[in-house]
Amino acid sequence: MDVDDCYAKVVGPIGRYQILIYSVLGLYGLSVPCISVGIVFFGADPSELRLANNRIQNDSTFLMEWGLLEKQWISDLTQSIFFAGFLFGVIVFGQLSDHFGRYAAMVTGYWLFLPTCFLSSFSTSWQMFATFRFFTGFLGGGVTLVQYIYLQEIVGQSWWALTGSIQNSFFAFALVLLCVCAYYLPQWRHLLQLVTYLQIPPLLFLCFLSESPRWLYSKGRLQDAEKVLIKIAKRNGVKNPVLSLKIRSIAAKPKKVYTMVDLIKHKETLKRIGVMAYIWFVNSLVYYALTFAANDIGSNTYVSEALSGLIELPSVVLCAILLNRKWCGRKRAVYSSMILSGIACLGLIAFKTTDKSSGKLALGLFGKLTISFSFNTIYVYAPELYPTSVRNIALGSLSMFARVGGIIASFSKSLISTNPVLGYILFGVAGVTAGFLTFLLPETLGSKPPDSFEDLDKQKLTFPARKLTENIPLSAKGVLGKDVKDVLEKQMLLNNEDEDTL
Repeated sequence: MDVDDCYAKVVGPIGRYQILIYSVLGLYGLSVPCISVGIVFFGADPSELRLANNRIQNDSTFLMEWGLLEKQWISDLTQSIFFAGFLFGVIVFGQLSDHFGRYAAMVTGYWLFLPTCFLSSFSTSWQMFATFRFFTGFLGGGVTLVQYIYLQEIVGQSWWALTGSIQNSFFAFALVLLCVCAYYLPQWRHLLQLVTYLQIPPLLFLCFLSESPRWLYSKGRLQDAEKVLIKIAKRNGVKNPVLSLKIRSIAAKPKKVYTMVDLIKHKETLKRIGVMAYIWFVNSLVYYALTFAANDIGSNTYVSEALSGLIELPSVVLCAILLNRKWCGRKRAVYSSMILSGIACLGLIAFKTTDKSSGKLALGLFGKLTISFSFNTIYVYAPELYPTSVRNIALGSLSMFARVGGIIASFSKSLISTNPVLGYILFGVAGVTAGFLTFLLPETLGSKPPDSFEDLDKQKLTFPARKLTENIPLSAKGVLGKDVKDVLEKQMLLNNEDEDTL
C-alpha cells in the first residue's frame, strides 16, 4: 500500500481535518497576495486615485510622502525588487523543503515573514522600503511555494485539481479585499500593517500541524508517514484506522539527497522542466502585466483592480469542473487558455490609450480570465509531472522563471502608458507561443504522480505514444515539426502491434 492507496482506502482523500487546515492556512492566501500586488496602491500616482477616492491625503502613497511624484519608475523598480527576492526565495526554500521537510521550511519561513512585513511599514526612505521588499519577497515567495506543495500532499491525488484551484482562488479574493481596504484605509503604512495582521491566526495554528506524509514516504520514513496518516484519519472521524505502507524503490535509498542536477540529468524531466519553465514565465508575465496595468482598461483604479480579481473566480470554478474531464484534462486546458489569452492581448492593440470603453474593459478582463485559468491549471499540472523526490525542486525552479516574468511585468504599467502597441504585442505573442509549446508535454490526468525517477520511467513504458499526442490538433502537428511526426510514426507502429496481437 502506497500513500495514494492509504488516502483512498483508509484515510479518505479529503475530510474535515484537511478542510480545517485549508481554511486556516488560507488566511496566508489573503495576506501574501495583498502584500505582493499592494504596490498598485502603495506606490500609485495620487492623482489617479483621487479621481475615485476623496480620502487620498498627502501621505497616502510613498511616492507623495517621499517627494517622488516625478520619479514614478521607482514604484516599478520597487516591485521588480520584490519579485527578485521572490525568485531567490523559491530556489532556497525549494531546496530546504526537499532536504528538511515541508513543515520545517514552512514554519521557519512564516515566523520570519510576519515581522519583516510589519517592519517594512516603518521605512523612512524608498531605498529602505525596497530593501524590505526584497526580503518580503524572498520569504513570501519561498514559503507560499512550500505551503502549496504541503497542502496538495495532505489530500488524495484525485482531489488535486479542486484543491489546487481552491488555493489559487484566495488570490482573487485577496485582490478584492485589497481594493476595499485601500479605499477605506488609503494611507499606505496602515494598509500594509492591516493585511499583515491576517498572518497571526495561521501562524499560531502551524504549531499543531505535522510533516507531509508524502515527503516522509519519499524519504523512506515509513513509520513516521504512517503515524501522520493515522492522525489525519482519526481527525477525519475514521475509527481504529489500520494501514501499512510498503517499501518502494525510493525507500531503499533514504539517504540520497536530490538536487537540481538530478532533475536536468534525466532526459524526460529535462524536457519537461524546459517547456514548463517558459510556460510559467509567460503565465506570470501576462498575469501580472494585466494586473498592474488594469487602470489602462478602466477609468477607476479601485473598480478595475477589483474586477481583475473577481474575474479570476470563474476560472477557479472552471478548473474544478474541467481538469478531471477526460476530454479536457490538464494539457488541453493549458494550451487553449494560453492561446486565448494571447489573442485577447493582441486584440487590445485596436484600442487607444485614452479609450476606456466597456469593450476594452471586457476584452482585458477576458484576457485576465483565461490567463488566470492557465495559471491555476499549471499549479495542478506541474506537480504531477515530476517525482516526489524532486517535486519541490522542480516547482521551485519553475516558480523562479515565473518570478523573472513578474520582474519584467513590474514595468508593464510604464510600458503600456508609453507604447501600448509594443506592450500588448509582447504579451500576446508570448501567450500564443507558450500555448503551442504545451503540445510537447504529456497528459497526467488518470495517472499517479511518480515517487521516484524509476516510477517516471515505468510510466513512460506504461502509457503508449498516443497518450502524448491525442490532444494535439491536426493543424498544430505540422507546426511542431519533426519531433511530433516521429512520435506519430511510433504511435502507428504501436497501433499495428496492437492489431497483430488481437
